[in-house]
Amino acid sequence: MLAALAALGGIGESAVRHASDLLWTDGSADARVVVVAVDEASVAARGEWPWSDDVQASLLRMISAAGPAVVAVDIVASASDVAVAEALSSGPFVAAQDFSAASTFRSRWLQVSGGSTLPQAVLANATGVGHAVVLADSDGVLRSLPAFVETSDGEFVPALAVRTVDALDGVIDPVIVRPSAVQVGAETIPVESDSALRIHWTDDTAIVSAEDVLAGAVDDQLRNAIVVLGVTEGGVGDRHITPLQPGVTTPGVIVQAQAISTILQNAWVVPYWPWVTGVAVLVFGLPVAFAARRLHLWWAVLVAFGSILIVTAVGLVLFQLFGWLPDFVRIPIGILAAGVVSLGVRAIAEQRDRQTAERLFSRYVPRDVALALLREGRGEGAGAGERLTVGILFCDLRSFTPMAASLDPGDVQRVLDIFYDYVCERVFAHEGTVMQFVGDEVFSVFGAPRILEDPIRDAREASSNLLVDLPSLAASLDAAGLPRIEFGMGLHAGLVVASHVGPADRRQYSVIGDPINVGSRLCGLARGGQVVASEEAAGSAEWLHGSRETVLVKGIDRPLSVIRVQATNVSP
Repeated sequence: MLAALAALGGIGESAVRHASDLLWTDGSADARVVVVAVDEASVAARGEWPWSDDVQASLLRMISAAGPAVVAVDIVASASDVAVAEALSSGPFVAAQDFSAASTFRSRWLQVSGGSTLPQAVLANATGVGHAVVLADSDGVLRSLPAFVETSDGEFVPALAVRTVDALDGVIDPVIVRPSAVQVGAETIPVESDSALRIHWTDDTAIVSAEDVLAGAVDDQLRNAIVVLGVTEGGVGDRHITPLQPGVTTPGVIVQAQAISTILQNAWVVPYWPWVTGVAVLVFGLPVAFAARRLHLWWAVLVAFGSILIVTAVGLVLFQLFGWLPDFVRIPIGILAAGVVSLGVRAIAEQRDRQTAERLFSRYVPRDVALALLREGRGEGAGAGERLTVGILFCDLRSFTPMAASLDPGDVQRVLDIFYDYVCERVFAHEGTVMQFVGDEVFSVFGAPRILEDPIRDAREASSNLLVDLPSLAASLDAAGLPRIEFGMGLHAGLVVASHVGPADRRQYSVIGDPINVGSRLCGLARGGQVVASEEAAGSAEWLHGSRETVLVKGIDRPLSVIRVQATNVSP
C-alpha cells in the first residue's frame, strides 16, 4: 500500500522513468516511415543551414516528385520563405506550427497563449498543420509529445505526428478530445493524464540524406513512404535527450518519426495505474512477508527475489502484449520492503522471546545451554510443557543446621556459596539443569529442558564426579578458613512433565512427577559422603562398587531396590 501511495504522490517517479527507459529499442520502427535528413553530408555539399528559400523549395519538390504518401515538414517556415510556401502546394505536406508565447498546463492538457508563427501562405498551401511543441519530463528526458494543444481561441491543434497520420487518407479531420484519448479521424490515440502521447522508442529509423534527394539518388525509397523532413546535423535544429541515447541528444525529426511509427503500429505505451502498483505489491509482497516471518532467512531471500523476477517477467510480457509500462522500481521496492518489515517484526519478536527464554532458562542452566535451546527452536516448547525422561539428582548437606547455628551469618553464606559452586560446576559439566536451591539442598535434573542422548548416564556421571572430587571441596573450605561439610545424594530417573509454572511475574521452570519425590526420598536415605541410587539410575549393581539394598520410602507402596555407594569406594 505504501508503494501505491508513493505512486499516487509521484514519489520515485523519476526512478521509475529511468528504469522504463531500459525497455526501449525493443521492436522495430514502421518500415513506411523514412526520415529525410539535412545531415552532415548535406551541409557539406550545400552549405550551412538554413539553406536559401530556393534550395529548400527545391528539396520539397524533389521529395514530392518521389511519390510519398505524406510528408511531415519538421522545419518551421518563416514569412520570408515564399518559395517554400509555394512548394508546399506540390504535394501532401503537413507543416510544423510553432507558437509565439509560452505554453502552460491548464486542466488536463497543454494550452498555448500565443498566436501561430506560420505565414498565411504556408497555412493555405499545406495539406495540414501540426504543432511542433515538445516538453521534456522533469528529469530533462523527452519521452512523450503533447497529442494536442489548445490555442487561446479554444481550437485544438494536433501534434505534427498525429496530423501526419491523419493526412494519410487525404482528409484533414477535426480533433476530438475524449477521456484518456484523442480522436482524429479514424485514429483514436490513448494519452496519459496530461494528454501526452508516450512514444514507443526504437533505434532503427530509416534515414535518407537530403543531399541524395536533391541529387536524385534515392530511387524508390520515398515512394508511398511517410516522410519526415528535418535537420539532424549536429549543432543545428532542435535536439533532445531521449531514452534512445542516454546522455546524447536526439534530433527533433527523429522524435517526430518515432511518434508517427508509434501511432501507425498502435504501439501504445500506457503506464501502470497507481492502484495496480499497490495490488502487485500486495499480491507478491504477502508471500514474501510470510516467508520472512516463518521460513529460514535463505528461503525468505529466495522467495523475495523469485517474486521480483516473476513481477519483472509479467511486466515485460504485459509490455510486449499491451504496451503497459511496468513500474520496475516501486513494485520491487515494495516487495522488498514487505520482506524487510516482516524480518524486522520477526527479529523483534525473536529477540523478545529470546530475552524472555534466556532470562528464564539461564537461572537453571548455563547461558550457552539456554542459547542453544533457543537456536534449536525449543525455547518456547520447553517452557510450554513437555513430557521427558530425565535423570534426577538431589544433594543435601548433612548436620549443617547445628553447624550454621555456631557460625556467623556471613560464614554460613560463604559455606553455602562454595557448596553451591561445587555442585553446579559438576552438574553443568554434564549438561544438567539446576532446578532449585532449597536451604542446604541442591535439586538438579538431566535431560530437561535440553534433551540429552542419555540423561540417566549424565546424571550418574555427575554424581560420581561429586564423590570423586570431594577433596577439592575440602581444600576450598580449608583455604577459606571454613569448616568442612558432608552431603548425601539421591539419584533416580523417570518420566516427568517439565514446564514453566507460576504467576506471570514469578514464573519458574519446574519438573513434576512421582520420580521427583522418589529422588528426594532416596537423598534422605543417604548419609554424608554417600549416594543412594535407584536401579533405574544406577544401571548395575557394580556401579562404583556399590552395595544393593531393598528399602521402603514414604509415599511409595512397594519396596525399592537401590544401590548405596560410599565415597571411600570411589577412585579418583
